[in-house]
Amino acid sequence: MRPGPSPGHVAAKGPPWATYLVLPSYLIATVLFTWPLILNVTSAIPFGHGASDSLIQAFLLGWDWHAITTHPLGVFNAPIFFPEPNTLTYMDHLLGETLLAAPILAMTRSIPTAYNFLVLFSFVASAWAVYRLARFCGASRPGAYLAGFLYAFSPYRFANLDQLNQLQTEFLPLGILFGLKFLQRYRVRDLAALAGCLVVQVYFGWYYAYYLAIAIGLLLAYALVKRSLVVERMPQWRSAAIAAAALLLVLPVALPYIREHRLLPEFQRSLGESALYSADVLDYLKWNRNAALSGLLPFATGAQSYWPGLVTVLLGAVALGGGRLGRDFQERFRAKGYFLALTVASFLLSLGPILHVAGARIWIPLPYGVFYTIVPGFSSMRAPARFACLALLGLAILASFGFDRLRSVMRGRSAWRWVVVLLFSVSIAFSLTLPLSTVELPTEKGMPLVYAWLATRPGREPILELPVPRAEGEENETHALRQFYLLHHGNPRLDGTSGFVSRRYKEFRSLIQGFPSEEALRAAGGLGAKLIIVHFGDYPAAERERLRARIRSERGLVPLVEFGTDAVFRLQANPETRGGGSLTKPAAPPDPKTSSARFPAIR
Repeated sequence: MRPGPSPGHVAAKGPPWATYLVLPSYLIATVLFTWPLILNVTSAIPFGHGASDSLIQAFLLGWDWHAITTHPLGVFNAPIFFPEPNTLTYMDHLLGETLLAAPILAMTRSIPTAYNFLVLFSFVASAWAVYRLARFCGASRPGAYLAGFLYAFSPYRFANLDQLNQLQTEFLPLGILFGLKFLQRYRVRDLAALAGCLVVQVYFGWYYAYYLAIAIGLLLAYALVKRSLVVERMPQWRSAAIAAAALLLVLPVALPYIREHRLLPEFQRSLGESALYSADVLDYLKWNRNAALSGLLPFATGAQSYWPGLVTVLLGAVALGGGRLGRDFQERFRAKGYFLALTVASFLLSLGPILHVAGARIWIPLPYGVFYTIVPGFSSMRAPARFACLALLGLAILASFGFDRLRSVMRGRSAWRWVVVLLFSVSIAFSLTLPLSTVELPTEKGMPLVYAWLATRPGREPILELPVPRAEGEENETHALRQFYLLHHGNPRLDGTSGFVSRRYKEFRSLIQGFPSEEALRAAGGLGAKLIIVHFGDYPAAERERLRARIRSERGLVPLVEFGTDAVFRLQANPETRGGGSLTKPAAPPDPKTSSARFPAIR
């Protein structure tokens, strides 16, 4: 499929040196629109709806770096939900993000610095990738630049600030770009680049890997419908070799997920859960809660805010408008139909298996259910709403076409310059945000004394921290923070915070609510718990003393040490031969400087 003349055809429109200003200007915009993140780049990370997801992602980044630099073959055996294997598969693994941030981690050993580098990089790279895609499709520099800005600083991305993997949207436009290039000239290098984008996207996150594959599949279908796919020109043997190589490169991260999918029936999401995390039609009319203009229309804000922006919608409509234009314009934007199809298809898929309007479920089946049924692995993803990233991508490219169409109509008019100023000003106004909220990541020196004490103990003893959430919905910032402390003390945890809990651990969580009953202690011992940390401060005041009295009467728990409201007990393998005791407080708190942290590569 030939989307239009090569980029060189439109390069003459505007000074060539302007190309060199694209990346720096996107970087400046990123710093301004994520302010004051740059001021706290070494200590705090951004969060959107809550700090839990940000802390989970920070933990993954720290664990991946530790595993890659010490025992890379065991990277999927994250030390949570002990003793279950492959627990990294309970989330997107972030291996690609960790490798991208490896130089930062190697130089600084700072998780927040690496995390914030990835956040800032995602904005610049996503904007630049959309700019390159629009330019290839024939858009002028200003039109392509505007498309990159509208996409990278869209409400969708700001709504996902606490999801580091969902911010890495740069490979979607790059994959489509190489797909278009291949269908234009059928060069092996373009096909290899497309396969490379798919492979890299798998390492950065499964959601977008599926989305990119669907976008490429739609591109091939569109080329077939337009009768622009010349099968005879396709390098069949080389294509097969590239596909085989890509498959081999994907296997290291695919096999652990395939294994869990086969062993755990609950590893897939139900259609009901998919419906719960689907987009509502009205979500596409909502602003980001953190938008500077959100106060003007407070009723039009929400957690899922996919409003493309006024300029994006208007220019997209202009691109699709009727009327005759010059042949040059029509020739340049032959790919317009594909991006329209991409926008519509992605919008429909984001709505999930059934239609939602204004919070009400309308039992009209939608195409998502077909993909859920026939595409392997598709049922493991629980949030169809994230297809909004592809819908917004298609609309942003259409907006660049609309910009140039409007310019063609107004050619020679003095008012055009004022129209350009207005378009960019409104785009900036709708993308402006209030100062971002951040959460400070704890350091080894600042961690609670109970974890500093754990870090001084030799060996690694599986620990159980109480209270344990009853269900996934009760996992909160406190649980995620305690999981993050694992990076400093190095002891595997019986529980975890990930968004997925196996059936076995759901049963365990239910049993452990009766702690310190004999059944609860037997369940903890059966999973290999050696130490039990009770955070008495998390319990209601009326319940604390009753819990302490029950623990004192339990012969299977030997008190070791207490720090404020945090108490540590050893779980006896044979409680009949061990007596109780009283908690002791150390004469002086341990010095963090002398702690032998399990993960010395992280701070």
